[in-house]
Amino acid sequence: MKEKFVRFLKSNFIIWAFLAIMLIIELTGVCVTSGKFFIRRPFMFLSLLAVFTAVLFAIKSQRGRYWCAFVLMLVLFVLDLIFIVVFAMTGSTFDFSMLKLRADAMAIVESVPINFVYVLVSGLCISLYMLLARHYIKIAPAPARILPRAAVAGIMTAVLAFHGCMAYTENRHYNPADLSYKLYDANDSSYYDRGILGNFVDELYKGAFFNKVGLGDENELENFIYDESKISKPTSMFGKAEGYNVVTVLAESFEWFSFMAGLPDAGLADAYPGGFKVGESVLRTLYPNLYELYDTSTVCLNHHSREKTDISENQSIIGNYPTNCFINYDYTENTVPYSVPNIMKELFGVQSLSFHNGVYTFYNRNIHHENVLGFKKFYASEQMAERYPDAFTNYEAETGERNLDSEMIAACKEEMFPADRRFNTYITSITMHGQFANRENLAPHYQTLFDAGIADDYADETRSLEDADPFIHYAACALEFDKAIGEMLSYLKNTKDGEGTPLINKTLIVLFGDHNAYYQTLSNDVKNLYLNEENGRNYTDLFRVPMMVRIGNQTEQKLITKFTTTTDIVPTILDLLGVKFYGNILYGSSIYGDEESIIYSRAYDVFITDKLFFSSLNNIKYQAPDVTDEYINTIKQKALVLLDKTSHVNRIFYYDFLSGEREKTFYNKLKELNA
Repeated sequence: MKEKFVRFLKSNFIIWAFLAIMLIIELTGVCVTSGKFFIRRPFMFLSLLAVFTAVLFAIKSQRGRYWCAFVLMLVLFVLDLIFIVVFAMTGSTFDFSMLKLRADAMAIVESVPINFVYVLVSGLCISLYMLLARHYIKIAPAPARILPRAAVAGIMTAVLAFHGCMAYTENRHYNPADLSYKLYDANDSSYYDRGILGNFVDELYKGAFFNKVGLGDENELENFIYDESKISKPTSMFGKAEGYNVVTVLAESFEWFSFMAGLPDAGLADAYPGGFKVGESVLRTLYPNLYELYDTSTVCLNHHSREKTDISENQSIIGNYPTNCFINYDYTENTVPYSVPNIMKELFGVQSLSFHNGVYTFYNRNIHHENVLGFKKFYASEQMAERYPDAFTNYEAETGERNLDSEMIAACKEEMFPADRRFNTYITSITMHGQFANRENLAPHYQTLFDAGIADDYADETRSLEDADPFIHYAACALEFDKAIGEMLSYLKNTKDGEGTPLINKTLIVLFGDHNAYYQTLSNDVKNLYLNEENGRNYTDLFRVPMMVRIGNQTEQKLITKFTTTTDIVPTILDLLGVKFYGNILYGSSIYGDEESIIYSRAYDVFITDKLFFSSLNNIKYQAPDVTDEYINTIKQKALVLLDKTSHVNRIFYYDFLSGEREKTFYNKLKELNA
């Protein structure tokens, strides 16, 4: 018996090596993404490993086992690497709806942030396997086929059944039409929960079988939309921009530290240890236009965002976002009568235009902005280069570098800000989009930083920028963005409408950052904020980004310290324009009111306030020292209200509920509300 057992061990060495290496690869991937070298619920991964092992046991040739094991290792290595890269770029785990982004995958990054530890450990293990196992098969005894093919088929069937039971058990509470369960969910939205491969398979099951949204009671849904008790209440600023033009600028990866050394008014004077080492007087000289907006706007000091660009963009145009999809791809024929462009067209006859100096088809904007959001026209880099060949260069197409925001506004300003009619213009920037590396088209801005003595701290003595700190590249991008804001402000000041009034006097400007600068962990490094590390500072400050609202020729700064989010932008614009709206379909509220919002991030599956960061009340990842049970209970009630709104929005989008006659009904009710 002992001899048989020893022979069994020796003749199946390849299988034991395979199991060990597969575990090491998977656990290393989990470790580099979550900091934990274990999987909390490994059942999905282990069951898949059992199937792979059964296949190997069914192969009688050592050489066949060798190559089959190698292929399976390689597949796991590549698959895990893809999801590690996605996690490094976005901070989020894979979910089923990400498959919609596959067409844009190669356009998202300039350079792939490969994790050195994962590649080193996994590559070393696979290399050792190839060397040792290759030698082993020359001297090893031929293995007996432990499992017949019928047994392997039976194991596969059993595992599929097991996966079905697991998927049902894990996702039986998942219901896009009732999201209240999320407040108590045990998942923590990281790979240590199921492992990378286990999460991938689970998401495929969830997407295939648990993603349908139930319509429910249509009368209840309609009553929810038009609930009179939830109609917006005018703030003290209601109608202050009545009759004004609107310009909304989404600034990609825009952070306060892009032009400031600190934010004293928010208690963040020393919050950017990895940022600028010079005083405010120097920075005001370098970034005069951003400081002009800062000095003459309503400034939301406690504004936070934890979303991807496309979600922040939609939230600032329609005020909500469903959880079970990417609406740019899934709902390209939907009717959204409550978007800012559609409301301005219906109530005031204003045509809206959208501009983005990125690729025309990226995030499906070429279809989504016109078909769904209500813009008359969407212009991207291809159209800008064709229409203005002498003023705009499409660097992305020609050299692979990000396009310049200042060139976009300089080339398109007459279309963006027409003097002969009222306008609503949405501008999405791109220059500050990561990765943050040396770009030839930013050469003048690098020189400016060197001349100011700033870049010397981040580059070597030869002034080489190839291996410079990412922050210096980001600072150069911010100089370019400041130049773009200068182009806009200058044109609005110096161009007059038909009545001889400078456009700036009758224009509402909203400028905000879509999310923090998460590329290359820049935001973490500059702010010295890392989850689960004690540093005496609030972790949610990692997601504190700028939002500024300038009303006409405003000259004084107004500071708002309450917690605000991207979903507050639409209610704020409507409030200033003097438009009452149905509050149940908008997640936020006007920044000028007393009500504070809460973030539920569709992209990252977390809840955020300025004191709490949690995936559920059962998994609070950070809470400020002064958080009390009473505060947590208040946030719980706010979260339940937000989840209820989101559940209804899921139903509205899934069934295109406000199309056809209901669209006419919506506009009629909106006009009656604002008669």
